[in-house]
Amino acid sequence: MYIYLENELVLSAKDIVIIIDYIHLKSSNNFEFYNNEIKIKKIINLAPEAEKSAVITDSKIYFTSYALSTLMSRGNEYIRISGGSNSNE
Repeated sequence: MYIYLENELVLSAKDIVIIIDYIHLKSSNNFEFYNNEIKIKKIINLAPEAEKSAVITDSKIYFTSYALSTLMSRGNEYIRISGGSNSNE
């Protein structure tokens, strides 16, 4: 399965560790996690000043203007169209 992020960027679901709301990633509850992640991963902001979601892979953090629900529904739509399952294989 592939997820379209923004600006013609598509990621394989296999590469995605987590998709999280931007406000939750930047919240005080996740302060330590976020600070550790930005030290070791490249930040790619696809939506400066319009961030709604963060897509985290092993090596990068992508910020996108699409909501978490939009990204998830795109993945589910791909599964429906392709007749596949939602596994990451």
